[in-house]
Amino acid sequence: MPEENRRIASISFEGITCPVLPSPVPETFFAFAPPTGAPSLYVDPRLPNEAIIGFVNTWLPQARQVMGYVQKRYRKTSSLACRYQTGDLAYVFGRPFMLRVYPLAKGQMKHAARGRATTNVRVITEVSLIELYVMQVGEYGQRRNCFMAWADGVLVRNGSSLFMQAMQRAQAQVDLSKVTFRATETRHGLVRYDQKIHTVWFSRDLIPFPPHCLAYACIREMAPYLVAPDLEGEDRQIAIDATIHRGCPDWEDARRLLVDKDSPFRRQ
Repeated sequence: MPEENRRIASISFEGITCPVLPSPVPETFFAFAPPTGAPSLYVDPRLPNEAIIGFVNTWLPQARQVMGYVQKRYRKTSSLACRYQTGDLAYVFGRPFMLRVYPLAKGQMKHAARGRATTNVRVITEVSLIELYVMQVGEYGQRRNCFMAWADGVLVRNGSSLFMQAMQRAQAQVDLSKVTFRATETRHGLVRYDQKIHTVWFSRDLIPFPPHCLAYACIREMAPYLVAPDLEGEDRQIAIDATIHRGCPDWEDARRLLVDKDSPFRRQ
């Protein structure tokens, strides 16, 4: 690659070296790792160096602030578990977001169903920041429910797309045009297909994991429906395994992440 076209490898500020990495999605954003708040800058591979520098100049002040929130939070406790408090890291499809919790002002209130706390969410993707607005900042349930109200939508939108992609790769010969997708709180399977009501249920436990983990969970659930019904015994299992491998080429890594009890994605 010619020198003038080579992407910036890192940026430095206040004695900190921040690596510049290709983004897995066509976005450019800062991300921060606990407990030090160590920053990384993920950039759209199509972005020229001039645009990267412009992004940094625009968002560096806020990036410093977010990094400070993370550092302050981990000065108080060594626990990496996410309690949905200011400074906590919550993963969404493998990407760490820093949380900032505020009391909900009257002007921010949404009309809520009777008996439910009113909440609001603001996402600043450029610095991987999620602002949660709740009635009672000290209530864990309100903080978590506020986050989930936003994350459920992300899970369903992205999950439905990943589901269909996995089905296409698996060369599924079934009609999925009437399938609807829902998020749910469950400990009984990460993805569940209810054939009677044409509904795919995504477990909220999948929210933190990278996208290929969800794709694997989808094809693992659907594979028995996709193989010939007359196959039995070992032949049936071979066909199911082949379907899973086609539907999710990264199935081995996905399975490894999903069963890893020490994975950072299990902290929330």
